[in-house]
Amino acid sequence: MKFYKFLIVSVLAFLAGCATSPQQVQVAPVLMLDSLKDVTLPIELVVTDKRENATLLGYRNAKQEGEITFSESVSKSLGEKIQAALIYQGINMTKGPQPFTRLEVELFELSYASPDETWVSGIEMNAEILVTVKRSEASLKKRFKSNRKQDVVTAPSQEFNEGFMNALLSELINKALNDKEIVNFLK
Repeated sequence: MKFYKFLIVSVLAFLAGCATSPQQVQVAPVLMLDSLKDVTLPIELVVTDKRENATLLGYRNAKQEGEITFSESVSKSLGEKIQAALIYQGINMTKGPQPFTRLEVELFELSYASPDETWVSGIEMNAEILVTVKRSEASLKKRFKSNRKQDVVTAPSQEFNEGFMNALLSELINKALNDKEIVNFLK
């Protein structure tokens, strides 16, 4: 009986410790930019992170324990993924005789929160970007937002949080860069 009680206390202590351990996630959204196949003008891509703390996604609980940080710069990771998706569609990313069309993606929010202070029973992520397209004197600006909520039984693992974040970013960037006004302006 004593062994059984010891085992239960040990498991609970282990789970409590895991719930607030720090995590490091990698930004790797899956992008499908099929609507940009017919873009013929070269594009200059600029991705910037305008968040106050560019290294922090959030905390694993509402008591701000267990930081969730990024394995590398969010703007660098997003820039590489967006550039690869544009090149995959046949878009020229090198300067030629024609002037560049400047495609700027500014990240204003990417946050993770667990609202309940006593137990992690749910998580929420929010993201917001501003997409600006400039060609000569003309420009177009559009803001896009996305959020996701998930009920959970315990504080999610690093793999879960990474997948959850990347699903949110995939949805947001695909929505923005496949937006009809943005696509028509790029063409």
